[in-house]
Amino acid sequence: MIEVEHLSLTYHSAKQTHLAVDDVSFTVKQGQFYTLLGPSGCGKTTTLRCVAGLERPDLGEIRIDGAPVSSSNKDVWIPPNRRSIGMVFQSYAIWPHMTVFENVAFPLRYGVKKVSGRDVRDRVQKALDLVQLGHLADRAAPHLSGGQQQRLALARAFVMEPKVLLLDEPLSNLDAKLREEMRIELRHLVKSMGVTTIFVTHEQIEALTLSDVIAVMKNGKIVQEGNPLDIYQRPANAFVADFIGKSNLVPGTVTTNPSANGIVRVDCAWGSLACSAPSGSTSGAIMVAIRPEHLELTPSGSADENVLVGTLEAAAFVGNMTDCIVKVGQTSFKVQLHPDRTPVVGSQVSLYIAARHCLAMRADA
Repeated sequence: MIEVEHLSLTYHSAKQTHLAVDDVSFTVKQGQFYTLLGPSGCGKTTTLRCVAGLERPDLGEIRIDGAPVSSSNKDVWIPPNRRSIGMVFQSYAIWPHMTVFENVAFPLRYGVKKVSGRDVRDRVQKALDLVQLGHLADRAAPHLSGGQQQRLALARAFVMEPKVLLLDEPLSNLDAKLREEMRIELRHLVKSMGVTTIFVTHEQIEALTLSDVIAVMKNGKIVQEGNPLDIYQRPANAFVADFIGKSNLVPGTVTTNPSANGIVRVDCAWGSLACSAPSGSTSGAIMVAIRPEHLELTPSGSADENVLVGTLEAAAFVGNMTDCIVKVGQTSFKVQLHPDRTPVVGSQVSLYIAARHCLAMRADA
């Protein structure tokens, strides 16, 4: 449905140039929810704006439904209003002097394809009902709550019945509780319509809960692409492991060849670990990534895997878990325990880590 091939774009100023998107390629299938995830400045929004037609890339080709909308080789450039896309911006871009109804009707009345008055009424009401704002059609747009304004922006995008929906951090202006509610609602809306979607965010929880496919970006490049479970459980490198969720990152050196089940031995500053090597990191200096939820204070596995002795330095109850810090040698491990656990700070504890949860990987991206 959406095909992006070898996309590159450089920003130029009087004093410097900045390569914002560096040879990016990806494909979004029909009806898929595809997320570009990464820190500020990684190129995710610029990539989205290229798909929308709000930026003109230097190199590469973008196709929507098989038709090129931007191609440096073929000298093709289709303007945004002719790309059959709907877009929701971070700021929602709602017209404050218009009612809810008029905001949604605007693209129908002033777009490339003119729509009759009766069709405008029918399509606007359908879009508002879809986002549960039908009863507020006559309300002034500034008098809506944050969540209602977000749904209004979605209705305005949906009313054009676009082939592609582009979402640029649309939940970032909402408070934490409302953001959580809107994640569920947004996923339901998009899937019920079957619209192909590209979503941009720096929030890993949003990416994990909303996406069919996640592309993690760094310095203008996609460094890993996969479904949410694979991205979380099998990060390709230390950057992804650290950016997606929390990880304990421990430098070490691989000292054995992989066993039949892909286990290697890694020497660290305080001892040796049995680790899995999902990304082919089977020799030399590497980084071991261990999720806090995979550490146990009471060993429950075989003694020949990984049992470390350390001191519990801190414990903080945070509602659904107890966050702990355990120091082993000079290394501090983040550990997440069930909230019923009440460990004694300052006590000596044993940490158990299953080898399958110790991931040996490249430190670079």
